[in-house]
Amino acid sequence: MIRIDEQTNVVKMAIPIFIEVLLFMIMGNVDTMMLSRFSDIAVAAVGNANQILNTVLIVFNVTSAATGIMVTQYLGARKNEVLNQIYAMAFGFNVLLAGAIALLLYFFQVAIFGWIHMPQELYSDTAAYLNVTLGFLFVPALFTVSSVILKSHGQTKVTMFLAIGMNLLNVVGNAVFLFGPFGLPILGVRGVAISTVVSRSFALVVMLYILIRHYRIRIKLKHYFELSKAEVLKFVKLGLPSAGEPMSYQFSQMVIFSMINLMGTTAVTTKIYVQILVWFTYLASLALAQANAIIVGHLIGAGKEDAAYRLTLRSLRYSVIITLTMSFVFILFRKPLISIFTSDPEIIAMGATILLVDIFVELGRIFNLVIINAFKSAGDVYFPVIIGIFSMWGVSTLGAYILGVHLGFGLVGIWVAMAADEILRGIIMFVRLMRGNWRGKQIVENH
Repeated sequence: MIRIDEQTNVVKMAIPIFIEVLLFMIMGNVDTMMLSRFSDIAVAAVGNANQILNTVLIVFNVTSAATGIMVTQYLGARKNEVLNQIYAMAFGFNVLLAGAIALLLYFFQVAIFGWIHMPQELYSDTAAYLNVTLGFLFVPALFTVSSVILKSHGQTKVTMFLAIGMNLLNVVGNAVFLFGPFGLPILGVRGVAISTVVSRSFALVVMLYILIRHYRIRIKLKHYFELSKAEVLKFVKLGLPSAGEPMSYQFSQMVIFSMINLMGTTAVTTKIYVQILVWFTYLASLALAQANAIIVGHLIGAGKEDAAYRLTLRSLRYSVIITLTMSFVFILFRKPLISIFTSDPEIIAMGATILLVDIFVELGRIFNLVIINAFKSAGDVYFPVIIGIFSMWGVSTLGAYILGVHLGFGLVGIWVAMAADEILRGIIMFVRLMRGNWRGKQIVENH
C-alpha cells in the first residue's frame, strides 16, 4: 500500500499519469494519422463518432468521480472497511449505464447524425465505427472505474504500463486493418474500431487481475444488499454534480461541433487536426491536475486542508509555466505541425490561425483543470458545475454561434468564444480557491 500525505511528491506522481494520458491520446491520434493516409472522409467520420461517444460516455464520470472522491478521502482517513461497497456501487452503476447507452446510440444514431448536422457522406463510416464500439461498451465502463481505483491507491505506474501495452496493440491493429499486409482484408474505419476495442479489453483484464490479486477487491452480490441508503445517496450526490461540469462541457462541445459541421468537411477536418495538437499543450497540466486531486483527496480525508491548499497553488504554478511554454512552441512551428497531417493549403492556413488564438484557451483551461479537480476531491462539487453550466452555454456555445456562425468568423470566432469561457471560469475558480469557500466540505468525519 502506497502512503499518500503532504510529503508525497506531486510531480513524481504526475509523471506516470502524463505518460499514460500521452499514450491514450496517441492511441486516438494514431487512429487519425493513419486514417489520414487512408482518406480525409474517414478522418471526419471517426472524428464525429468519437465526438458522439465522448459526449455520452461522459456519464461514466458520475461513478468515476464519486469513486475517486470517496476512495481517496476514506483512505486518507484510514477507514477502509466500506471500500468494497463503494467499488460494488461503481462497477454496478457503470455496467447498467453502458447497456443503456449502447441501446440508445444503436437505435437513434441516424437521428443523432442529423441533429449534429453531419455531412451525408460521413454517415456510413461513422455508423460502421460506432456499431463495433457499442457492442463492447462495457469495456470502457469497467476500465474507467478500475483506473480510478488504482490511481486513488497511488498506483499511477500500473496504469502507465498498461497504456504502453494498449498503444502498441492499437498501432499493430490499425496497420493490419487499414493497410491489409500479407493479403489480409482492409476493413477501414471498422477495423480501427476493432483495434481500439481489442487493445482496451487487454488492458481491462490485466487491471482487474491486479485489483483482485493485490488489493483484495471482492465484489459480491451481498454487497448490493448491504449498501446503506446513506452511502448510496452520498455516492449519487457526489457523482452527479462532479460529473455535471464535464458533462455540460461535452454537450456544449457537441453543439459547437454541429456548428462546425455546417461549415463543411474542411472545417471539421481542420478542427480535428488542431485539437490533436492543442491536446499536447495541456497534457502535462492535466497530469498534474489528476495527481494533485489524488493527493488532495487523501489530505482532506486526513483533515489537512491547509496542506491541500498549498499543494494546489504549487501545482497550478507548475502548470502555468509548462502550458505557456508549450503554447509558444506550437505557435512558432504552427504551419509545419499542421502539415504533418495534411498538404491541403486551406486546412494549413486555417489551422495556423486557430493555434494563435488557442494560447488564451489553454491559459484559462489550466486554471480550471487544476483547481476544479482539487475542489471535487475536497468535496466542493456543486459550485464548479453551476458556474460551468452558465459559462459553457452562455459564453462558449452562444458566443460560438454569434461569432462563428452569425457574424461569419468561422472557426476563429468559435475559438475566441471558447477562450472567453475558459478564462472567465478560471478567474472565478482562482478567486474561490484564495477565499477558501471550498473548505469544510469533506465527506468523512475526522477523529
